[in-house]
Amino acid sequence: MWMFLCIIHLPSLSAGARPPSIYIQPDYNVYYKAGETVQMPCVADGEPQPTYTWTRNGIEFNPSAHDDRMVQLPNVGTIVIIRPEERDEGVYQCFADNGYGKSATININLRIAKLDSFPPTVPIIHSPNLGDPLTLDCVLPDSVPSPRYYWAIKNDSHNSVINYDARITLDHEARLRITNVKAEDRQEGRAYVCIALNQDVRKVVSGVPNFIQPRGTVGVLHRVTYMWASPSDHYGLRGDEFKLKCIFSGNPTPDVHWTRTKGGAMPEGVKITSFGQELVFPRLSDSDAGEYECWATNSITPQAARNSISLRVESRPYWTDTGPDDVEVGIGGSATFVCKARGNPEPDTKWFVNGVPFAKVTDPRVTNGRFQFLAHSNVIDSDFLCFAEVTDPRVTNGRFQFLAHDTVRMANLTFADAIVIQCNVTNKHGYIWGDSYILPVTVTAIG
Repeated sequence: MWMFLCIIHLPSLSAGARPPSIYIQPDYNVYYKAGETVQMPCVADGEPQPTYTWTRNGIEFNPSAHDDRMVQLPNVGTIVIIRPEERDEGVYQCFADNGYGKSATININLRIAKLDSFPPTVPIIHSPNLGDPLTLDCVLPDSVPSPRYYWAIKNDSHNSVINYDARITLDHEARLRITNVKAEDRQEGRAYVCIALNQDVRKVVSGVPNFIQPRGTVGVLHRVTYMWASPSDHYGLRGDEFKLKCIFSGNPTPDVHWTRTKGGAMPEGVKITSFGQELVFPRLSDSDAGEYECWATNSITPQAARNSISLRVESRPYWTDTGPDDVEVGIGGSATFVCKARGNPEPDTKWFVNGVPFAKVTDPRVTNGRFQFLAHSNVIDSDFLCFAEVTDPRVTNGRFQFLAHDTVRMANLTFADAIVIQCNVTNKHGYIWGDSYILPVTVTAIG
């Protein structure tokens, strides 16, 4: 087996030096309107001041060399895109490096915001009997991000928003539900229209006109009947506002009520809105999981109509404490990074060193020092000259230790061990990102 010499010159820690730490970065998702300036901030501190690089879709990316529409602001990593186009979409990541470590942002999903128009179609005329239930459908157009929606009455110069009540309401799939039709629903021959709104593109579009032409002179009486409800096996995400809704038809208009049948008493803080039809959890918690039942009656229904919903609570990953912290430790000591998090489903934890996934790390301060062989390379660099056999980079050098899947330690620190450690905790609902550094320091004895 051939072995090759590997020479690495690592920076020694100068007085006052400190690895970089990014403290301003974008949200996970950044939406932009084509032609309107958008920016992705990236600002770090550190000593000396760091320099910044970017990747797009995992490939090195130089914003300033891209074209005249894109610029990276002086002394920071912030990218400003003037007149952005659809081709600018991608997953971006910013890195700050000052020679003593490399800090990294989250992955930033840059997407062009859009709202398509409803497909053209002929108006729809509905002719229910007075007292009958009626549903007006609305198939929302493609939108990034998802649009808000509501129903309105179309006038010549403007649209009048419908005021929902116990009789006329909106389900969670944008359909208008009328529990019993009245003569007034004719709206003097004006159309009902579904409206979609995307605030990121400041655009509003209207759907197909719906006309209601009731038949009869006296409303037909109907017992309470199930009309629509949230899925019977439903889940929400911990920490989010969450809503369950049940709609029952009937004439007279049904009265809707809620009870919790499994899991204990009705949670504190839960609100009942939409004239009894909707159960709102302002901030969903694990203890809210259970069975809920909506039931409704009216004056001609001898036995209440009922519907049961099983609520499960899942979650994006979240820190069980404050997340990993920067560590300053004396020479010869050990630095421990804890990336303890929970999530449902159970999240997966991956580690990075200076922004590089651990499986690809070749830094001898971390691995066993054996580097991937660079075939047919003429690399000559005073700071990096390395040719070695291919080996498993998960084999550490003994100083870098995995104490658990969520805990790593670096022992016997020297002045050359300034470094930035990252962890990514992921499940199907999202991820959280920890970015913290090791700063070896001289400890002076007192007394």
